[in-house]
Amino acid sequence: MRTTQKIFPLSLLLSCLIPGVAAAEAQLFGQANLSIASLDDDVGDSTAIDSHSSRVGIEGDIDSKSSVQIGYRFVWQIDMSDNAASSADHIKSREQYISLKDSWGEFRIGRHDTPYKKAGKKNVEFFSDSYADWNNIITKDHDKRADSSLSYYNTLNNLKLSVMYAGGEDTPAGNNLGKIVSAGAEMKVDDLAFALAFQDIDATGTALKFVVGYTLGKTRLGLAAENIDPDAGSSTINTMFSAKHQLDDSNTIKFTYGVAENPVGSNDPTMIALGIDHKLSDAASVFAYWADGSDDGLEADAGLVGDSTVLALGVIVKF
Repeated sequence: MRTTQKIFPLSLLLSCLIPGVAAAEAQLFGQANLSIASLDDDVGDSTAIDSHSSRVGIEGDIDSKSSVQIGYRFVWQIDMSDNAASSADHIKSREQYISLKDSWGEFRIGRHDTPYKKAGKKNVEFFSDSYADWNNIITKDHDKRADSSLSYYNTLNNLKLSVMYAGGEDTPAGNNLGKIVSAGAEMKVDDLAFALAFQDIDATGTALKFVVGYTLGKTRLGLAAENIDPDAGSSTINTMFSAKHQLDDSNTIKFTYGVAENPVGSNDPTMIALGIDHKLSDAASVFAYWADGSDDGLEADAGLVGDSTVLALGVIVKF
């Protein structure tokens, strides 16, 4: 749900900051995601109150004298529970770009999620922005929001295509270090959804990901598998299975299980999570979940070491 009452004040503000944006239909949007959790790992146990990728942003369109549609989107992540000083990562940049769209497709320039990051995510990632985020299993080094990027998107019937080039570092010492070439394709056929993505990051390596999703009535099933081939070291395969079932208009249960291959040890990090979402309104919900990580299965994103467990309660409010 978007707060359309904010359109006029934001349009006025943008017209002052950016010449020619007086006709922009700017919309304010965002979400607050907060939880209280009991955390236990090989280091110890604690109780934490955390903000999980809470954010605020503005987006809109600018009038054009041609058929080209000009759009913009600026989003900032805000830590609502800790790090009050901006120097302590209280505010971080998320996607921020200008877009040009016409019958030939859409270009976006700025900072944006790579096609590899986005491909098929909605079919499998049911614990997004939580301690059980899929980045505990799906390699975080390739799940990127790229700076200095140019992206192209097009839809051909039921096939969605996307490609991106990101320039990497722009310094004399590391010119174009970390540049990214990323591509993705998604298709939906009746109740089946497929996604395939490839990514090459300079000085990191390549990744190939396949995702399939299936909807059966009020149940959604998803499977993701990725092959990571680093510039240094052995290749690995990570897999994740997820399920979500809508009990009624207000309640949804969800489950996920994933294994990340360990290239150096004998024990593979494993994560399992079970949760329930309760819808309070179109804009607000509460949630509860339990997650267990074996052999650093909750370390990559949650930061929990060794064998660990999480029991969390939280609330999400969108506007």
